[in-house]
Amino acid sequence: MWRYRIAVSVALIAATSAFAPGRHVSRIKQIRSTAALHATKIEIGDDEPCVVGENVVQSCATDQSTSTAGGTQTKLSAATNLGKCICGAGSFALPHVFLDEGVLGGTLAMTTCGLLAAITMQSINRSRYTVSRIENVEPPTSYVALTELALGGSISRVVFALTLAASLGVCSTYIVFVGQTLASLSADEVSNNIVHSIAPNVDERTWEIITAGTVYPLSLIRNYGVFAFTSALGVTAVLGGIATTLVYGVFVDPGLGIFEALSAVTELKMWPDSIADAFGGSFGTIAYLFCVNFLTFPIINSMKNAEEEYSGAVSSAVAVIWVVNIVFALICLSFYGESTQDLVLQNLDNGPYLSALKILLCIDLLFTFPVVFSSGRQILENSILGETNNNLLDTNGVVEIDEENELSLALSRAAITAGAVGTCFGLSQLGGFGTVANLVGGLAQGTLAFIVPPAIEISLSRRSGENSVAKEIPQWAVGSFGVAVVAAVTFF
Repeated sequence: MWRYRIAVSVALIAATSAFAPGRHVSRIKQIRSTAALHATKIEIGDDEPCVVGENVVQSCATDQSTSTAGGTQTKLSAATNLGKCICGAGSFALPHVFLDEGVLGGTLAMTTCGLLAAITMQSINRSRYTVSRIENVEPPTSYVALTELALGGSISRVVFALTLAASLGVCSTYIVFVGQTLASLSADEVSNNIVHSIAPNVDERTWEIITAGTVYPLSLIRNYGVFAFTSALGVTAVLGGIATTLVYGVFVDPGLGIFEALSAVTELKMWPDSIADAFGGSFGTIAYLFCVNFLTFPIINSMKNAEEEYSGAVSSAVAVIWVVNIVFALICLSFYGESTQDLVLQNLDNGPYLSALKILLCIDLLFTFPVVFSSGRQILENSILGETNNNLLDTNGVVEIDEENELSLALSRAAITAGAVGTCFGLSQLGGFGTVANLVGGLAQGTLAFIVPPAIEISLSRRSGENSVAKEIPQWAVGSFGVAVVAAVTFF
């Protein structure tokens, strides 16, 4: 375990140290700003991704008025997109989380995490308008920009590094998910599914290597319009997976019906056996789902009236996803008990329809990987190559570098992408999906959700002269909770 802690520490140090300025190249004109860490449109563009919920470095080509009052999203559409950010492949790890946490322990952990994540997401939006009034500027449109205005450049660089860590960490969970799922299909001789027929008895690590090799060329693609279909595919696959898992448990295995499943919940373990089980193996996975604070700026930027309606959208989205995930996790745990797998999909058999669903989920993640990965890739490229070097187009969209430099830059980008994909693969070797999601959620996402927002709010309230002990105590409580959770999850 110590070597894994060293590896993660080295990765974070390398990410932080990567922010050295690049060499300036004359004749190359800069047209984009890396200050905008998040997209401001909800469509996928033809060059860089502009997807709600995806952490994107560069601004999308849109009217700058959308960052303040020119958005189009209503409260309902914003809540829907927030729900998409929260609910994903990580939901299939929740039954095993409740196996570690216990019924009441898991419910308490998910309630606490969801409630505090909602509070800090709302706090971030309030802080945008507070700092706008203090500094007499437009409300910042990215997490890094907000942090720099509120806490200074040093802390904003930490947020920048944690964003990189979160981006690559989330991508590493995709590699684990695909590897575990395909390995379980490959090893199943009874069902004779298509994966076993083509590649029988291939182990999990080999599938993870194949997955990394598959997503590498996809990650080199700059035209993200080709991935537009994956948004609908992803929603369909996740919702279909949740529904199919529940129906399979009710009618097939164990097949005792919904009432027997609900009554079996009362016979399950209520609380975790130890603090190590509560935090080391579980809580970070819940944070992995709910702590999407750093992914929400595109939604804020695209709302008609974010100042008044965003808080309600957050409350609605978190409440609905909380109910869905609680019900799903408890019912699945009542089906399989102590046999619940790291990913509950592995408890299902691999018949034609179920294996097709699992393969669909894997395909979805393969094509989602490049879009999510793009944020970490852009951070690394702009840091290592220099922002000006990396942005090749002038104001007319014409490449102004010679072929030799263009080839050199393309090779540099390919090498950086290879290193980043290799880092994702390395993180995927820390353990199963739950282990990796727990570390990413507890360390990077937990810090960005539970520690940074209260620090921003305290700083701004003091600068505005509106601070008081009564106002600061809740912020200090949330921040202290965040420090404890991040430390416990990382340590255990």
